[in-house]
Amino acid sequence: MINAVILTLSSVSQRLPVLLLLLACLSPLHLQAEPHDSKLRQVKTAILFNIAKFVRWPDNAIANNPDHMTICYYRENSLRPAVQTITGKTVQQRTVNDKLIDSLSEADHCAMLFIPFSQIRRFAEDQAHHGPLPVLTVADLTESDSSVTSDSRAAINLIRQGTRIGLDIYLPEVNRSGLTISSELLKLARIRR
Repeated sequence: MINAVILTLSSVSQRLPVLLLLLACLSPLHLQAEPHDSKLRQVKTAILFNIAKFVRWPDNAIANNPDHMTICYYRENSLRPAVQTITGKTVQQRTVNDKLIDSLSEADHCAMLFIPFSQIRRFAEDQAHHGPLPVLTVADLTESDSSVTSDSRAAINLIRQGTRIGLDIYLPEVNRSGLTISSELLKLARIRR
């Protein structure tokens, strides 16, 4: 059974994060520009922050790090310095912090793991030798063509949609990780089963 349980958000204040995420995804970007462009890093950071509002982690994962929503970076932090704009903010009553890790064996306190495009292959090799973790993996595929998306086993992929960033959700990885994604986020994404 799919763990992506449908959650209904009823009030306008609860829908605001959905609108912010949608706006961040739909903002036109010049993706052909320098990959480390400041505006692009800011948009990706905003998307990560807003995605965190629509994911539920298993209780045992939160128990490992109850006060912090740790966003980890796999082998390189391609979002620096933009990520500093969300460090210290609160998501789901947990304070956002960040950490650089070199392998999945160091991901025990991570809530999210951002995988830069340059590390996708290395991550896939590491993932093949590691059991499931209650970590939301987010791969940055905005620098690639669509053929790489089908090879990615990250729970969420940031993908190019013309000059915009879209979301591709790989439900088998979401389920394997024991995570729950709200229906509001699922509506904004392309879903792979």
